[in-house]
Amino acid sequence: MPLLDIPWLSHQTSRADMTTEGNIPLEAIPPPPPPDYRKTQRDGPDSVHNHYHIGHERGPTPWYRRKWAFWSMVGLLVFFVVAGFIIMGVVLKVELGKKAAAASDGQLHPLVNASTSASPTLTDTPDDDVGEATTTTKFKKKPDSTSTPTTSENGATATPFTMLDSSQLASASVRVNDASRSRRLLIRQEDTNDLLVTEWTNGQTMHYRIRDRLSSLPPEAKPGTPLALQADDAGTLHLFYLSRSNILSYLYEPTTGEWEAGEVSNEHGSVRTSAYSSLSTAWHNGRRASRLLVVAFDDPSQQLQLAMSSSPAEHGSWYLADVTSVSRDSVPGQSNLPCYSLAGDWYSNTTATAARGAEAEAESWHKDDAGGNQRLLIAVAEGSEVHAWECGVDFWPPPDVQVQCKQVDEHFRDGAGKSLTLVPAPTQFAWLNLHDGQQGGSSTSTHQAFILLSLDGSGVVRENTVGGYVTRSAGAGFTARMGIKALSTTSEGIVFASSGKDVFVYSRHEGRWQPDVGTNVTV
Repeated sequence: MPLLDIPWLSHQTSRADMTTEGNIPLEAIPPPPPPDYRKTQRDGPDSVHNHYHIGHERGPTPWYRRKWAFWSMVGLLVFFVVAGFIIMGVVLKVELGKKAAAASDGQLHPLVNASTSASPTLTDTPDDDVGEATTTTKFKKKPDSTSTPTTSENGATATPFTMLDSSQLASASVRVNDASRSRRLLIRQEDTNDLLVTEWTNGQTMHYRIRDRLSSLPPEAKPGTPLALQADDAGTLHLFYLSRSNILSYLYEPTTGEWEAGEVSNEHGSVRTSAYSSLSTAWHNGRRASRLLVVAFDDPSQQLQLAMSSSPAEHGSWYLADVTSVSRDSVPGQSNLPCYSLAGDWYSNTTATAARGAEAEAESWHKDDAGGNQRLLIAVAEGSEVHAWECGVDFWPPPDVQVQCKQVDEHFRDGAGKSLTLVPAPTQFAWLNLHDGQQGGSSTSTHQAFILLSLDGSGVVRENTVGGYVTRSAGAGFTARMGIKALSTTSEGIVFASSGKDVFVYSRHEGRWQPDVGTNVTV
């Protein structure tokens, strides 16, 4: 049986059905598919494959991967390295040349003034000059070939010195039989907070930082720290300042240029002051307490306190005593810091003794010379009013020690009975002790005299003379060339005044203050 063409039969059947149902126009019959129907792709555009092809053409190369950029950077690096070596070589050559020139020409160290101005030599003050607050310094010219006293052997530094604008001043003079230990010191603070010493001794002037003369680093001084300096009979200088944490810190200089670190402490540890405390120091001989070094400060509660010791360098040897409150109300345009200062010992004359006449005065003097009525005089400012306080110590050492303080404003009254009032209000006090080291003087008036210098932030320094047996009298004082921010004195009658960047020197001759051009403080 022959095979049937099934598609053909199906097609014929469909045509027969259409013929029977009616005539269908040819346009309604879809055309047959084209011959290449199965040979073309139905999806149109090229299909996208889910993988990458490595192209035959490269894209543009970034600029930093090009050869010219690489070699340019290498060239710049070589240029900077070579330039750095050249600059370093030039600087070293210049510095070595300066050092060689200084060594060959005998020039002074950079910290020492190279001028040939006068340099002081300290001498003892004769007894006949007790009544005059004149300087007892002789001057001689330094030779041009003077070598620097601040050598590397002594640990000095050649770093330039710039004084801190808020630096305080402290000064003292030492007069002992050994001329090599007689000296004068001025201490100030530089902008790195280091304490810098200017020391006159043996006809030479030295400038050095205290930290360079210590075997261990002391507590760092706070910016603008108050300074207090005092000398003893053996020639040792005692320096007090405040650390950054307001700890009362202590350094001392037994011999010229050699410093050691101590501490102010008792059984409770170190002594902490208020953040804005002042400092002042003096020696006191009590009834049964001799040679006490006393430091005045105000504690965090603004209570004026005295720290005292007969052995300052000994650990835990300090005793604290209260005096009075030193709180001040804020006054616009004025300093809000407490203002007080220790004058030192004087031989107090009570009102009853003064009323008994000359005979009682002579009797009191006899007792005073035996150490009976010595009192520590303190000036304390409350606004524009200045009050006098006296403190006495008995039964030393602790724990049986007794400290008595009382207010004695009668010592600060003038001949008309007026109290001491200073307008504008004082910001700092400084004392000149006219009987310092001369307690055997023949004039009782001079023997009792102190000069109180007061500073109010302007260029005017006011002067008042007070004493146990004399009425207060106002002096001429002096006016500086510019505003004064800090003040310090020595027992020679020399005053150092700071304007913030410069220090001026004044001395008192025949009752008048004059600039002291012979004392060179330039660094």
